Amino acid sequence: MSLDELRQAIDAVDDKVLQLIYQRALLASKVGEHKKNQQGNTPFYVPSREAAIIRRLLDKNGEDADKNHSTRIPDEAIHGIFREIIGACLALEHPMTIAYLGPEGTFTHTAATRQFGSSVHYMPCASLALIFDAVESGRATYGVVPVENAFAGAVTHTLDLFADFDRETYICAEVQLSIHHHLFSHAERLEDIKLVISHPQPLAQCHDWLQEHLPNATLMESSSTVYAAKMIADARASAASALDWQHAAAVGPYSIVDHIEIPLLQRNIEDYHDNVTRFFVIGQHDSPASGEDKTAVVISTKDEPGALFSLIQSFAKRNIGLTRIESRPSRKKAWEYVFFIDILGHRDDETVKQALSEIKAQDGVLLKVLGSCPVSRKL
Repeated sequence: MSLDELRQAIDAVDDKVLQLIYQRALLASKVGEHKKNQQGNTPFYVPSREAAIIRRLLDKNGEDADKNHSTRIPDEAIHGIFREIIGACLALEHPMTIAYLGPEGTFTHTAATRQFGSSVHYMPCASLALIFDAVESGRATYGVVPVENAFAGAVTHTLDLFADFDRETYICAEVQLSIHHHLFSHAERLEDIKLVISHPQPLAQCHDWLQEHLPNATLMESSSTVYAAKMIADARASAASALDWQHAAAVGPYSIVDHIEIPLLQRNIEDYHDNVTRFFVIGQHDSPASGEDKTAVVISTKDEPGALFSLIQSFAKRNIGLTRIESRPSRKKAWEYVFFIDILGHRDDETVKQALSEIKAQDGVLLKVLGSCPVSRKL
């Protein structure tokens, strides 16, 4: 085939793909009509169904490719393509507003768009507390919050917000995002940098690199990675600013350049290049079982010997795996703690229900199920 013939063939395939997307959107709108006609408060967003679709497509990826796999599309691309299609169809079913830790360009914003696509309305929030408040009040349909980094550990502010037993907010999905940090500055050389600004998590995740390459620089925390770059941009525009913008640098994702005019000085300065951050999608409901799920709970118990052992024992004797245990001060009484536990299995699984019931019956124990959601895949 000639080049023109190949291009014409691609155009014909694109036309077919577009028609199939229209067909899928029509079917999705009919699903929405069924949900509207059902009695009760049936959620339009069902993470377990979406997870099943993505898992099936990723498992099928490459089946029809050439034997040498030269035409196999990467799993991450398949995930992105179909997440965008699913998000667009969901927006046709029901308009949604997604709250996230803003401004645009933060890792939380990237995680939100990865989960919901570009067809929904996004609401940037200045703090994690405002995300929870937006979801609880109904101003946002769902929110996206960071919960844990593979190397820097838990995002403690998120855990503290979940620790409020009176809060009617539930985890309904999780997103795993590969994290790469870059250094942005108007300085021409690393040795010229005197100040590094970023959110506390990126500063922690780049600690060793910063100590090695910028040992004399002062570290300053900001509310977000994009805001750190904005501080430098604003200081540069203001001759009266006390901040020496020429010798300042921001740490954050590459998407910063889409929102702030600041040069990229050094790529990939994270201490671990397989760095991953988990995010939770929160809403006023959790997710039905998908067949591969986890459940998050928060438990408060008496401060006495063996207290934690008695909690874990209820899971161990039923062969229920735990993927995380995190303790945080209760903020209600000195030296009193709450435990955050991630359980393999859905809250409706019989063995999980038995374990949670047994723990809840223990004297002095308060237990809240934060929600069940499909286990996400790292791409």
